[in-house]
Amino acid sequence: MTSPSEFDRTEILQTKSAKITDSNLDHLITDHFAVLNLGDHTELVAQLEQAKNWLINNRETLNAGDYDPNMPISDISHRLSEDHLLALQQAMEPKFVAGDDINYIKFSNVRFSTLTQTLAHALNERLSPRRTMRLFQSGRNWYPPNGYMGWHTNSNVQGFRLYCSHAPIPGASYFRYQNPTTKAIVTSWDEAGWNFRCFRTDLKPLWHCVYSDTDRISFGYGLMFPVKESA
Repeated sequence: MTSPSEFDRTEILQTKSAKITDSNLDHLITDHFAVLNLGDHTELVAQLEQAKNWLINNRETLNAGDYDPNMPISDISHRLSEDHLLALQQAMEPKFVAGDDINYIKFSNVRFSTLTQTLAHALNERLSPRRTMRLFQSGRNWYPPNGYMGWHTNSNVQGFRLYCSHAPIPGASYFRYQNPTTKAIVTSWDEAGWNFRCFRTDLKPLWHCVYSDTDRISFGYGLMFPVKESA
């Protein structure tokens, strides 16, 4: 059974997720990453569209303090380059979050609880989990032109990250990651419409970053398969 859950930060960091999920994710995720087919779930897409349109209509109420539309593209390209990633890897342990290496609009204060419940239902149908699956909101960002999030891993959190991202045009925004096995840099370009990506955070660090030259709106979630549920 899948149940959406609002974890507090302490619980998120302390919850251990099973390495074998007993769900379809065990064969869908290859090299810690997968593009999921959720676009045919009509109710989910309808809820995502409703949430996206609300954000567009209420943009002035969102937190735009971390977005600079005039940030030089040369600076952004350097921050998202393989050379910069290698420098980060040599300088520190896996970087859990991007920190101030960002240029986007935040909407993490907007819950969209009905959307979370609908996504939980869609995942339950698609993944057929045979153990409890827990879903929580994490990472909700609007990337306008020249928007980006720098290299990081999320490897302090067990389980998976799932992102439902909308791009109005194809090939103008991307999710970029380093394959943890081959170390190759992979750039997954957004298609027009909704894109669904999932990656594992807890076996090997999956370094990743995001860039957009359009209005890319992304709803992020954490996904766990707890080893033991609380009594």
